[in-house]
Amino acid sequence: MNKSIKIFFLSFVLFFSAFFLSGCTSSEEELEQYSRIISDSDILIEGKQYTLAVEKLSEASGLIPSKRDAFERMVKIFISKNRMEDASKIIEESGGQLPEQDSAILYTLVGDGYYEYKNFEKALYSYQLADGMDSNHLPASLGMAKSFLQVGQIEKARKLLEEKYEGEMLIEAKLILSYVESLSEVEKAKETLKSVEPGEVWREEFVTWGEILNSVNEDKLFNLAKLSKEYVEQGYPYLAIALLEPEVSKMDEYIDGIYILGKAYYEYGQYQKSIDLLESTSSLGDLNKYIYWVLARDYVLINNINSAFSYYDSAIAYSADTSDSVIYQEYLDILLEDNLTEKALEVMRGAEKIFVGESWIPMYYMYIYSLRSDSEKFSYYMNKIEYEELEPFQKADYLYSQGDFLIKSKKLEEAQKVVDVYWDLDQFDPRYNLLVARLKFENGDIEQAQEYAKKCLEYDLNGIVSKEAQSLLAQID
Repeated sequence: MNKSIKIFFLSFVLFFSAFFLSGCTSSEEELEQYSRIISDSDILIEGKQYTLAVEKLSEASGLIPSKRDAFERMVKIFISKNRMEDASKIIEESGGQLPEQDSAILYTLVGDGYYEYKNFEKALYSYQLADGMDSNHLPASLGMAKSFLQVGQIEKARKLLEEKYEGEMLIEAKLILSYVESLSEVEKAKETLKSVEPGEVWREEFVTWGEILNSVNEDKLFNLAKLSKEYVEQGYPYLAIALLEPEVSKMDEYIDGIYILGKAYYEYGQYQKSIDLLESTSSLGDLNKYIYWVLARDYVLINNINSAFSYYDSAIAYSADTSDSVIYQEYLDILLEDNLTEKALEVMRGAEKIFVGESWIPMYYMYIYSLRSDSEKFSYYMNKIEYEELEPFQKADYLYSQGDFLIKSKKLEEAQKVVDVYWDLDQFDPRYNLLVARLKFENGDIEQAQEYAKKCLEYDLNGIVSKEAQSLLAQID
């Protein structure tokens, strides 16, 4: 069990015991102490010192277990680190001391986290727990509605979308309800869309959807494709499946509909269905590069890498000079993850003819030649990049690649200069902290290496370099 969780449970037992034995409500002194601890934890959170913050918040939650503030901050910390089970445990182990309305708020946060990470079954379960605690908590109702759409239960979603929301939730609910209604009643979908003023936040989505609804005509397949394309783009692929799948036998020569349905299957996680459908089409057209791209992604996700590579090659070949750099970069990332540098160089030779002067070209050559331990060519491409002309995220990529190569090459003084520049850019970047940890380790400063490796893990919310940091810590231990 994680150290911070152990501390949390221990403090919980101690403070709960004191609370029940005293039988007293919180005193003014306890409230002041609680407030101070919360303020201290907020400072730690701002400084991304999450482990220390959780320790503080555990103390606060034990001091006054009926207040939500500490629990809410801990739940948000664990959600931000994609430790969803720990976030749920925080609520489960509250011992029923929180008011049910507060527990509903916390379970809704967990549901939002699962939804963001596209774990829709667990999102739905969390929202249902929240609804069980407080059936009037409308954010949970809207979360359930969206989750029901993601798991293919349209009618349950429709019922929840018709509830009496307010503010931004009302606007979002009306838009989604209009999507659902358009499956069978376009005119009703139009009325629903017009029934609310979208405001600035949702205006673009309302205008776009309104134009699509108004463009519906007598061409049934064309209408289905237009509607379904928007469903997929707005993140509701099951709606596209529900609309297009019954008509699939009529779409043999209608490549737009085939492509959208295939992409909807992919987005919905039905990769084999996507493959079976898209590989069955014999039509040729402007969409082929996108069809091959979806097929490549499908095959990656069912671990058929050779077929994936074949379709990436086809997508690139078919698009020729009109290719999208994202296709190349996505393909290259997969190749480099498997250390297939020879194939990556082949892809790069084609890319550099199309994307002339774009900074990502020498950056990817740097990655490749770093893996090949080719110092001369790495330096050649590194020197082709004008650091000051890069975007901030590109600067971070550049510095990490440069620092990583210099440390591997035992050029530690040069690596230190890179790290110093990196600190000015973003001292909280987990990759910066990993570089410092490795540099300290190479210089024999084990204590500092351990400290920075732990910082890397603390800051690495997306798991970018956590494995490398854990590997370094294992060497130290």
